[in-house]
Amino acid sequence: MLFLVVMVSFHLMKQSDTCSSLPQLSLDGDYILGGLFQLHENYGVTGTATDTENRKPDVLQCHRFKFSSASYQQIQVMRFAIEEINNSTLLLPGVSLGYEIFDYCSDLLSYGAALDFLTQKGRRAIPVWNGTNYRPKVISVTGPFGSSQTISVAPLYMSEMIPVVTHGASSVQLSYKNRFPSFFRTIPSDKYQVESIVRILRQFNWNWVAFIGGDNDYSRDALTVFQEKIRPANICLAYQDTIPQNQSLIGHLFNNIAMFNVQVIVVFANVEFVIPFIQKAIDLRVKEKVWIASETWSMSQELIKKSQIERIGTVLGVTVQRHKDLRGFDEFINNTVKSRHENACTDMDLKERCGQICSDCNSTSAQTIIGEDPTYSFVIYSAVYAVAHALHNALRCGTWNCANSEIIAYPYMVTEALKQVKFKLENQSIEFDENGDPPAHYDIVHWDCKNKTCSNVDIGSYLTNPTPSFHINETLIHWFAGTKVSTTFFKTMQVYITHHQNTAWYSN
Repeated sequence: MLFLVVMVSFHLMKQSDTCSSLPQLSLDGDYILGGLFQLHENYGVTGTATDTENRKPDVLQCHRFKFSSASYQQIQVMRFAIEEINNSTLLLPGVSLGYEIFDYCSDLLSYGAALDFLTQKGRRAIPVWNGTNYRPKVISVTGPFGSSQTISVAPLYMSEMIPVVTHGASSVQLSYKNRFPSFFRTIPSDKYQVESIVRILRQFNWNWVAFIGGDNDYSRDALTVFQEKIRPANICLAYQDTIPQNQSLIGHLFNNIAMFNVQVIVVFANVEFVIPFIQKAIDLRVKEKVWIASETWSMSQELIKKSQIERIGTVLGVTVQRHKDLRGFDEFINNTVKSRHENACTDMDLKERCGQICSDCNSTSAQTIIGEDPTYSFVIYSAVYAVAHALHNALRCGTWNCANSEIIAYPYMVTEALKQVKFKLENQSIEFDENGDPPAHYDIVHWDCKNKTCSNVDIGSYLTNPTPSFHINETLIHWFAGTKVSTTFFKTMQVYITHHQNTAWYSN
């Protein structure tokens, strides 16, 4: 919170001048929307784990990490939404939106980019606070995706009430308004995702389960809620553990699952943790299990296409409600690929300092971008539209124009307007409750495997608005070995578990 209490004069490198020349990552406008996307992922790359350890500070070099075409697609969705709004005659008439997008590849290395959004509009410094309003460069921030990333960076924007509208951070912590007063999201809180998973377990009378998570807020917060929800449902948490970063230790985790005779495994973790975990399950020939996938990996095409994935058992999962393809998006991508040009900034050192160098961006085909998993497309699209509607109201815009061209919208005004936002987008209501959360609507999916090829099949849904509703069509599930998992009810369960030199009792 140091950045929030003392707004020291903080002169940044000439990022604005340098990065503005980069194609697809910045656009001028009357109001700028900031974007933080993990265009390069700092996991799964040999030699990068210690890049920031035991050496002097260095410039940001996100391009050294693994390029994510999925995140690149998400950036394009944000650009698409802004271009669509700018071409609209009904929303923000006469007002143009721009964007400044940074590659948020590391909590540590990307803070310069996050702070850049706080620089005063038209200048390259964060002023000392003197009791008066200043106009930061951005009117809002979209992203980052992960819960831990968001919890880390969001406090930077809270003192000036800059709205952070995220499309992927689902941790229950972010609903606490005393800590995150200007935080909103278009993805439901994990409180509801956990509820949907517990309903799946109850549907099939599975009451002897394991919970496996990653070492981050997303998993830890979900485990806390999970433990609360299973008690009244007579479900026993037989075993819980964290996927180790050292992949050679994952086998020990599976030994423990076998020791406790667990057949149903809830895996609530980010996909970067799950990929090596599931690969180890395949390598160890773990089979005849039921896997419950959280929304971060339930639709992962990398996992579902893995060789011999069908051998691990039956996979059921929860995913955010998906929508048909955004109208006009494919054409937008094709036009973008046709018109893009090489980076105008030729100084390699300056490009690295920007954190926006992306050689893979210019070589990624339209087919690759369009073919990426569109699960998060609509929530990014609706996040941008929510900010636009709030800005429209803050500027007192009407149908044809804005009432007073002298009005200047400050971020806190957009935050207040977001609390009242309610509109229809693609026939879905977009709104936020008092915690900045949207209504929950999840699809329940099944990995249907035939002839060693698996695909995602919708088998049910869970929604909270207008009233809680849950259903699963069991006839659509093809169980491993053709039969369901046995459902033995343990009336008295007392399991002594030793975990990281701690002991815990679980009983019903």
